[in-house]
Amino acid sequence: MIKQLLLSLSLFFVCSVHAQIEKELPAKPNPQKLVVDYTNTLAPDQQESLERKLTAYDDSTSNQVAVVIVSTTGDRDIADYAVALGRAWGIGNKEFNNGILLLVAKNDRKIWIATGYGLEGALPDITAKSIIDNEIKPNFKDNDFYRGLDEGTDAIIAATQGEYKAP
Repeated sequence: MIKQLLLSLSLFFVCSVHAQIEKELPAKPNPQKLVVDYTNTLAPDQQESLERKLTAYDDSTSNQVAVVIVSTTGDRDIADYAVALGRAWGIGNKEFNNGILLLVAKNDRKIWIATGYGLEGALPDITAKSIIDNEIKPNFKDNDFYRGLDEGTDAIIAATQGEYKAP
């Protein structure tokens, strides 16, 4: 009886926290884009270049990689925020759960790669962390956000194809 009560309370808590995060997320862009910069960090031509690359990858594989730059995730953990955003926006194919979200919270100075279950074998958390640490962060430290995102998305694509090797 107590186990059932605790399970019910846990499920209620998880659902209410998820519902709260949903309210704080930005609206899904219409028309849908794979590169969304709410901070104006990227120049329009840089956004377009990344968009073309990610659209071509989506078209050729059905795997979908999205890049979102926000100012902050507020009090939310970036991992929770990224998962909620990926679900709310429907990144990846719902049937195969093959979406990847590269989320940058610029003012928080945080980066997260959220991988759908369908791609976790190809892009496990340890590989995602390696991509952040070796491809993205060094460029961000040099204030070259576009290059960090460009090299980071190249590495994500290589990882999903079994070709990424961490230094």
